[in-house]
Amino acid sequence: MMGRMPILPPTSFHLDGVTYDFIQPDRIGPVEDVQSWGLGNQPKVQAQIPLKTGGTITVYAEATHWNRTQIHVRWHDDNKDSLTAWLLRDQVRPVTESEWDIDQYNRCPEWLRPAQWGKRLPGFLPE
Repeated sequence: MMGRMPILPPTSFHLDGVTYDFIQPDRIGPVEDVQSWGLGNQPKVQAQIPLKTGGTITVYAEATHWNRTQIHVRWHDDNKDSLTAWLLRDQVRPVTESEWDIDQYNRCPEWLRPAQWGKRLPGFLPE
């Protein structure tokens, strides 16, 4: 009987109509060192995702876990696929709610923006 092939996470994603192949770095260190922010407490971040062709691409993501040297991030591409990567801490920075709101506006289909934002400008959050 043949063994099952492991299911590998995707290593490409689509943003603004472009397909990117990214490097998915492994977690460094023992699993016992991994901490979680927990559901509902995951900070919004900007992450520099390393590309197989060299360089990086910036995505808005949620940080889900961390250890001493890395942060695990999750983001969604244009196809609503969920992608994850362990990145070095200096490849991730927290974003403000205003920055997150602007990114969500830019990624939202134009026909849906009036329902989502009404007459409010993106980035200008109600108090």
